[in-house]
Amino acid sequence: MAQTTGTTIDHAGTQRVAARRGMVAMLWLAGLLLILLAVAAGRSIEDQLAATGMPDFSGGDVGQAELVPLLFAFAFPLGLALCALAALRTRRRGEGLPLPVTLGIGAIAVAAPVLVPVLLGRELVSYHFGAGGTVITLAALGAFWSLGRLRRGLPLAFVPALDLGLLGLLCFAAAAWNLCGSAAMPSFLLMPERLARLHTLPFAIGQMKSVLVLLALGWLLVMAGTMLAAGRIRGPARDG
Repeated sequence: MAQTTGTTIDHAGTQRVAARRGMVAMLWLAGLLLILLAVAAGRSIEDQLAATGMPDFSGGDVGQAELVPLLFAFAFPLGLALCALAALRTRRRGEGLPLPVTLGIGAIAVAAPVLVPVLLGRELVSYHFGAGGTVITLAALGAFWSLGRLRRGLPLAFVPALDLGLLGLLCFAAAAWNLCGSAAMPSFLLMPERLARLHTLPFAIGQMKSVLVLLALGWLLVMAGTMLAAGRIRGPARDG
């Protein structure tokens, strides 16, 4: 009787693991398809956007002509959000952040281009950027401080992975600094009259290129760090 009960529990646990893995695979597939769809949509309307600009979605009225631009605007971040959710669903329920918190942050990330202008307006106000820059700076310094403390007590095998992730965060912080500088002082991309008067477009282009390089380098470092840590975790399991 006890053996039968144990077999039933093991079978139920195996079914739950299989169902969770199936859900993770479906989320990954849906996310990747949305990313590819966004890229295809962008290519199909490149000439249209160059001629007419991006439609304004803040009013909520979306006609047939706005469907492809809407797909281009939101399918990519939604696809990334689904892939992130897939990564967050690899453990049993209750072993990570509560699902509403995860979904809420994901929704903010996807809807930010519409949600933020509705909440903060579309006017160019300097204190918005000042407040955002202050938050980024304090968060970066706090992360560096916490990771430094974590590094002291971390097993030696995982220290290089943490170092790569920390350097990736450094690249993100530097990208944010240059992004703020390109939007406002000294490049003035968001102030076209001043940009034309001061002839700062070449400098702005250089800053935006540096932002792209820093973001790409940061993500590569974070990816390398997480892959190294995952390999170090799997290594002892294989050895055992």
